[in-house]
Amino acid sequence: MRSVRPGVAWVAVVAAAALSACGGLPTDSPVQPGSQVGEAAVQPIRVQPDGPTPGATPDQIVRGFLRAGAGASFDDDHAIARSFFSATVKDEWLPNSGVEVYADDSALKVELLTPTTVRVSASIVAEVDDAGRYRETPAGTSVKATFGMQKLEVGWRIALPPKGFGLWLSARDLDRIYRPFTIAYVSNSARAVVGDRRWFPITTGLATTLARAQLEPVPAYLTGAAHTGVPARTVLAVDAVPIQSGRALVDLSAMALTADPDQRRAMWAQFVATLMQVPLVTQVSLQVEGARLDLPGIPDDVSVLTTLGYQIDTSTSTTTAVLRAGSELSRVFADRPQDQPREPAKPATGAALPKIPAGWVSLAMSWNGQEIAGIGGDRGDLARWQGNQMFQLAQFGSGLTKPSYDSLNGLWVAGEARGATKVWVIDTALSPVKDAKPREISAKWLDKRRVLALRVASDNQRVAMVTTDFAGADVQVMVAGIVRSGNGAALSLAAEPLQVGWTLTAATDLAWADDSTLAVVGRVGSKAALAPYLVETGSKITALPPIVGPRLVTSTGGVRGVVVIADPGKVLARAGNGWQQLQTGTDFLIPGE
Repeated sequence: MRSVRPGVAWVAVVAAAALSACGGLPTDSPVQPGSQVGEAAVQPIRVQPDGPTPGATPDQIVRGFLRAGAGASFDDDHAIARSFFSATVKDEWLPNSGVEVYADDSALKVELLTPTTVRVSASIVAEVDDAGRYRETPAGTSVKATFGMQKLEVGWRIALPPKGFGLWLSARDLDRIYRPFTIAYVSNSARAVVGDRRWFPITTGLATTLARAQLEPVPAYLTGAAHTGVPARTVLAVDAVPIQSGRALVDLSAMALTADPDQRRAMWAQFVATLMQVPLVTQVSLQVEGARLDLPGIPDDVSVLTTLGYQIDTSTSTTTAVLRAGSELSRVFADRPQDQPREPAKPATGAALPKIPAGWVSLAMSWNGQEIAGIGGDRGDLARWQGNQMFQLAQFGSGLTKPSYDSLNGLWVAGEARGATKVWVIDTALSPVKDAKPREISAKWLDKRRVLALRVASDNQRVAMVTTDFAGADVQVMVAGIVRSGNGAALSLAAEPLQVGWTLTAATDLAWADDSTLAVVGRVGSKAALAPYLVETGSKITALPPIVGPRLVTSTGGVRGVVVIADPGKVLARAGNGWQQLQTGTDFLIPGE
């Protein structure tokens, strides 16, 4: 996604978010319950589960329990599902401990092993862990669990549930009940928020669920790149977030008072960014033990991040690109086919386009459009062009990736040097250009990996990579936070990356389509052809319409703005349920890509 100014961060507003309010409030409360929103995409279809049937066999009891877990009991702590347990253990079941997702009922097997033992097994397609992280699983992944049963006066009941057992849902039920949401953290180098994508059930207590998640520490893959303004050990003073006339009231414990003014500002920004995803919420108020959180100059209720001095997302789609055909570069429309009539594109002032000599490939363009970088044909050299001037750097590595620009004067590239994988950043603000040398960025988790592709996100806080082992196997798509100094210079990557796109068995290139979605050229399955995919961070992989010979991918902004460069020299953009050819060329340059 293109941004109109550097350093702009993202606040995701999920249109398909769910209703929210405070569960368990009196019916005469003026609080809006959340079930009034009429949109089908927002409000899931509720399925009322049945309780235990008299005379049911042990395996029927377990099957009924699994079915009840997918019912409309999320708002009452799964009371009906708990009725399948004996009274002494019903509270030991923890439905929030994770979800195993199977394709459909044909993938689920329930069998009686002994008169008092039932085993369930399933071939699963995905998992959601207890933090709400979604991970698709490779084909052939299976899970199983064993239940101990006891016959009571009322009939058979579950007396010994499996340790750590959460919910088992069909893919259809998961999509009906859960949605992805963004938990917001604060950038360490800008007044901006950085999002972490998680899956949560859509309930009348959604605001409370999101608020609880917001109190958690920064996830490992963003550590050092982002922080939270919420002091450690802070909890909700009242374990509910009511919504009244669009106002979400978050009442925190006294520990929140230990936050200094900057932390309070950050904390408030985080809750605004996170809770404004709930359709009923139009403003957020923070309290501590019933009293307003003191922050001079800030109103009681906040609805936009700018009120707190934080940047909002002003992303826009790019309409002009630079096309390479042979050694020639030309400005073209990024969203119209070459044979479609339209006024000619006007080059940006002072942005003369150079000729690119043969042998230089994998071109990238800076955010301001004033510089182009490329890799030598043997992937051992890097050059920069400013206007018609070419500056070739002294050789510093091999197997170099396509470069990637951030909007903080950083030119990124990965490769190998001295027998190890490296990531380098070049300061493009340094003058003269010859003084700008590649500087190594620490990323210890790359020690036994090789980088095939690298892209910096438009928020300048995260980087995405395609990596393999040194044998070219074990393909992994990784996202990691960028740790920066006080002046914005990149220092290292977060110590532990987040793997996404788990089922990809190959990947050759990637780009940020938006702040939570990657466009990837890859394959799922050993025999499949390379194809374009959308990979959501912390969420699903979606196959785009197939293309013959996809090679590179970029985006003019958003998932509909994905552009694929395919052999032989076709530049393809999304059109309806397929693709249309925009241009003919070998590189299609979007600023910042």
